[in-house]
Amino acid sequence: MTPQQTEQRRRECEARHILALPYDQRKPELDAIGRRRGPAAQKYLEAEVKRQHRLKKETP
Repeated sequence: MTPQQTEQRRRECEARHILALPYDQRKPELDAIGRRRGPAAQKYLEAEVKRQHRLKKETP
């Protein structure tokens, strides 16, 4: 597994973790990540969460 694949896997797992949180806890968690890693990382993770959510809805 390449470093890029490892990083992508980590991001996917992190997004699934956020989706597993109760709805009202997701935004504070994303905000905390933004404070630690910066707004670009938060924005990327929010997009990944949306992508994971869409994939989950499409899968029977």
